[in-house]
Amino acid sequence: MKALLVTTGSRGDVEPFVALARGLADAGHHPTLAAPARFLELAAEHDVAFIALDDSLFELQSSLAHRGTFAAFTGAARAKSALRLFLADVADLADHATDVVVYHPKTLAAPLVAERLGVPSIAVQLIPLYQPTAAFPSPLLSFPIPRALNRLTWRMSSAIEAPWRGMLRTLHRDRLALSTPLTGIADRIAADGALNAWSPHLLPAPTEWPASAEPLGFWRLPGAADEPAPELVDFLSNGEPPVYVGFGSMTSTHPDAVGAAIRDGLRRAGRRGVVVTGAGAVELEGDDSILVLDHVSHDWLLPRTAVAVHHGGVGTVGAALTAGVPQVIRPFLGDQQFWAKRVADIGVGVRLRRLTAESLAAAIAAAETCTPRARALGDSIRARDDGVVQAVRQIEQRVAT
Repeated sequence: MKALLVTTGSRGDVEPFVALARGLADAGHHPTLAAPARFLELAAEHDVAFIALDDSLFELQSSLAHRGTFAAFTGAARAKSALRLFLADVADLADHATDVVVYHPKTLAAPLVAERLGVPSIAVQLIPLYQPTAAFPSPLLSFPIPRALNRLTWRMSSAIEAPWRGMLRTLHRDRLALSTPLTGIADRIAADGALNAWSPHLLPAPTEWPASAEPLGFWRLPGAADEPAPELVDFLSNGEPPVYVGFGSMTSTHPDAVGAAIRDGLRRAGRRGVVVTGAGAVELEGDDSILVLDHVSHDWLLPRTAVAVHHGGVGTVGAALTAGVPQVIRPFLGDQQFWAKRVADIGVGVRLRRLTAESLAAAIAAAETCTPRARALGDSIRARDDGVVQAVRQIEQRVAT
């Protein structure tokens, strides 16, 4: 089976697709991953065939970071042009022969490519976005509401595509020459379902979801691809397990102030720390008790830590859960609030509403009381969750019918 996997976004949006590609290849299939060009090296590390998609939208986001409201406003037109380039690259995938298209909803045009090729398309949800329930609100909602309104919040997902509907209509009609009605992602998933790539230990399926919507488990890469930096190995060997602090692809207006709060919070807690600067949310000078790195393999590092402090992206939540390490989540935006609450609800961490030295030290102490529960849940996930295998099986069944 030839499988075309299409995704976009941060590393947390791409790494699960690399894991799926490896799983398909290990099962004897022929996957190709199409993703923003900056992830070429990640795909190569795992011997995954790769098609580079335009990533000027991410370059624009980086250039506008910390430049204020006016820069964000003037960048809107440039963002529209960048998205047009990306969608054109996705549409060009119609020239790539395949038996199935497996796609992230953020790619928008990927199911149109499948339609043009006359092959099945299968959506992947890394977070629940398009399968309504009254059990909890849409993860896109960043503030609490009465439970009776939960189901109404799921209308937000359909609205995500609205600003780009004109671009998609042009691709649908002109580039892909399709005569069928233009169908949105929400309607496609309502009709065909999706592969839900998170663990039921984190968020089980609500009772009103069909059996096909059962979460499959996290899609994890088979072992850490990155060799740990020598200074990291030395740091870990010279003291007690440290606290991990990293905010992934998030940025902040005052990264130096964030760094100062982290440094002072770790000192107040009496803990060593490994701080990962990532996309620039943190600026901090290391010392004997704090090691500062620009990136690190979560799969390698987190099992060697005492607490993980992070932004609440579901990829990092999943890595910490799998490692069995308690979490402190300081949400920045979007679905991070949802996952912060969920981690607290299942007893494996705490939510940090405001980052100060005092609040961070208190949150680390509170999270450490969750260690037994976090370890037990990690054991269960590692023993029973095999999301990639389950996803490969479902893709095979879908293509065979």
